[in-house]
Amino acid sequence: MGIESFRELLLRKTVDNTNLQTLVKYARDEILVEKVLESLEKMARAGHKGDAANFAVRDFGLDMDPQMEPHMIRDALGHHVSRYKNALKSNNQSLANQHAKQTFRLMNIADTTQKHSHGKLSVDYVSTQPWERNKLLNTYANDHPKVQEGKYKEGDFTTKTKGLNYKGSDFSWLQQAPHESYKKEIKRHGHNNAYPFEHIKVNGKNIHVDDDVDSSTYEHHEFDRHPIMNHFEDSVKHRTPTRDQEYVDAKTKYHDDEPHIDGFFDRHEKLETADPKAYTERGSKPSDPVHESVETPLSLEDEKRAPAKEKAKTNLKNIDLSNVDLGKIPADVLKQLGISTSEDE
Repeated sequence: MGIESFRELLLRKTVDNTNLQTLVKYARDEILVEKVLESLEKMARAGHKGDAANFAVRDFGLDMDPQMEPHMIRDALGHHVSRYKNALKSNNQSLANQHAKQTFRLMNIADTTQKHSHGKLSVDYVSTQPWERNKLLNTYANDHPKVQEGKYKEGDFTTKTKGLNYKGSDFSWLQQAPHESYKKEIKRHGHNNAYPFEHIKVNGKNIHVDDDVDSSTYEHHEFDRHPIMNHFEDSVKHRTPTRDQEYVDAKTKYHDDEPHIDGFFDRHEKLETADPKAYTERGSKPSDPVHESVETPLSLEDEKRAPAKEKAKTNLKNIDLSNVDLGKIPADVLKQLGISTSEDE
């Protein structure tokens, strides 16, 4: 199927959406293809995440209140990212690492459980792997046994990036530009500076990053105490009925017996009362960048190819013809040599 046939198919499928039809109709070929690929990648990632989900993950997704858990997750992400940003401003990398680690866990929970939420939860974020690669730079040498066996090529990285499953304690690599090995991916979304936490979205709304936070110690969010935090990483193979019941009991207690749920909604009610307009606009657009700009962002320009070398041209006039039978040389060649033939006479 050619690109125009594909475009026509998209136009037929988007007949009820005027804005989308306009985008499909007038987008350049390469932009259209990139956007479709980007959407397919997100679908593949969301489809793969949660395939082997345990009981707690499936129950959390199925049983969630669309007006509560997604709201709490988005607020928890904003809480930790805000304090991460404040810690960096205070040159407290250790505290920043703690909040970054919890942010990754929350993103991972949302990414893992969205498949089981039946549309009640969705999370959108920029993959962290291009930035993580800066920390994992060791490559295979030509004499490595795995290279000799043909499993890897010389220059391949020895360690794969983990994304949201990153288990390290140092997150300083988020402050760097993404690694050049991910340039093709970076060109699609354009985030070539430090990692863009501010572009995390939950159910279509950006997280709110508060620049007025001032805290020198680690502060939990109400959602951090949700039992899913202690269950979502358990493998299906090692789950037991007892462990599943522990989650059910803990979830019931979290919703019914602990006061922090009321505290969460009371806090938001006060925010809305204090400034209704500002509260309504929270998440309508990305907050200011979480990180300072890097000195050298990843270049998105294509590498210029060296011009092809011109083939050496033979100067026919310099050829020694003293021992050549001119009768065997084509007339057009003789003409280039400035030698007259009988046909010219």
